[in-house]
Amino acid sequence: MSSIIEFDTGYLNTTPGKYKVSCLTLGALGLLACYISGIYGYRYQYLASFAFLVTVILLLVLICKASLRQSSVWLKVEVVICVILTICYIVATVDILTLCWNYLFNYTFNLGRVIGSIIATICSILALLTYTSDTRLKCREVSGSGSTSNV
Repeated sequence: MSSIIEFDTGYLNTTPGKYKVSCLTLGALGLLACYISGIYGYRYQYLASFAFLVTVILLLVLICKASLRQSSVWLKVEVVICVILTICYIVATVDILTLCWNYLFNYTFNLGRVIGSIIATICSILALLTYTSDTRLKCREVSGSGSTSNV
């Protein structure tokens, strides 16, 4: 009797797996910095939370169903998801950068909020770069798998 779940943690040692773990870590740190310092950037928090949740689900699916990683259809779905998450983080990064600028120069100075916004901004920029790298990697895999399937 075969098992429906194929648990494989080896995915975490691959480049896409490391990207996803990095995105999760950076997203969690940025959100935690916002919550601890009392910053309320609604777009950043909603988009970063959405990206975090989708990445957790995606990572769990890829760990628990290893055969999906070989499917070209799943690879194309993952490219679309990565593009959406990259766009989410572009908007979130602009929002948290604006908020950081306001805490540094426009609002009354509050050291906790300034430090929290700087940490969230750094995490957001790094997460954006990681999501972008993951998207580029997935696009290369799709174009590579598409050219080999036509041979």
